[in-house]
Amino acid sequence: MNPVNFSRKTLPQKEGLGEKLAKKRVALGYSIRDAEKATRIRADYIEDIESGKYDRLPPDVFVKGFIKSYAEFLKLDPKKVMQLYQRERGLIENVKKASAEKPTSKRIKKPRIVITPKTVIISLIIFAALTIVAYIGWQVRILTAPPKLTVSSPVNNTSVKTDSIAIEGVTDPGATLYINDVEVGVNQDGDFKEKISLQNGVNQIKVRAQNKLGRYNELSRVIVAEVKNTLPTNTAPAGIELKLDVGPKSASLQIEIDGKKVTDKAIIILPGVSQTYKAAEKITVSTNNGGSVRAVVNGQDIGALGKDNETVKREFVKGMQIK
Repeated sequence: MNPVNFSRKTLPQKEGLGEKLAKKRVALGYSIRDAEKATRIRADYIEDIESGKYDRLPPDVFVKGFIKSYAEFLKLDPKKVMQLYQRERGLIENVKKASAEKPTSKRIKKPRIVITPKTVIISLIIFAALTIVAYIGWQVRILTAPPKLTVSSPVNNTSVKTDSIAIEGVTDPGATLYINDVEVGVNQDGDFKEKISLQNGVNQIKVRAQNKLGRYNELSRVIVAEVKNTLPTNTAPAGIELKLDVGPKSASLQIEIDGKKVTDKAIIILPGVSQTYKAAEKITVSTNNGGSVRAVVNGQDIGALGKDNETVKREFVKGMQIK
């Protein structure tokens, strides 16, 4: 008799929910960070869902909310996805129970706890209380963590031949953002873009995101600039001449010459920057830190425009008496 040859075949493994979600996300061209930004679900929770590590997630009542939001983001049917999740979660729990149970030959004892309507109500109350405590703890952990901060542009140790540069990045929505201790605005998604005036040589720019509890995250960038002037010089008839010196702290400045704005919005000026403006009739200066902006009008030093961190708007008119 000839021996019978058997061929070995591998049975295909059924794809899990996490793999389906991950493949759908990749097919749509989204990264984990994109999903986090769109759904407000933390990136590590998304990774745990896609890898089926449900024991690392918060209580099941929150996970169901995550699953529903994530399914909607991936344009999947939330009901079908939830059914797959519950089925898969149930299988995992059954396997855990089966592995934990050990055969025993001891005599079966009568249960000491008798299930009654009262014990059921008490159990439900305890479960609800534990769920609330877990949710509060989770929220407190989020609130007490420092806000995330990313500066996408410019990269550190950049050399430029311009008198200004745009600082771009993202932080948590609701966080307060400071660039060199000057507060700047962020949009509802936490994105920010701010123009910074540079002085010739080495410029150190510090970006700090801070939450309401005072926790903060800070990044710095060193920019080497090769410029002669940090602000454009106006060549209007010299009815009035104004020289501004910024220091010892940074300050935001917006200048109007004869009713026309030099820049569309206020620009953050680093310490050490000095610039002279000329106008036919009037120069208007607005700053968020009057104590760090000194003015010389028609050759006469009038000192600081205001107090430290004081918002000031001053007008200098041709022929005015300087006190």
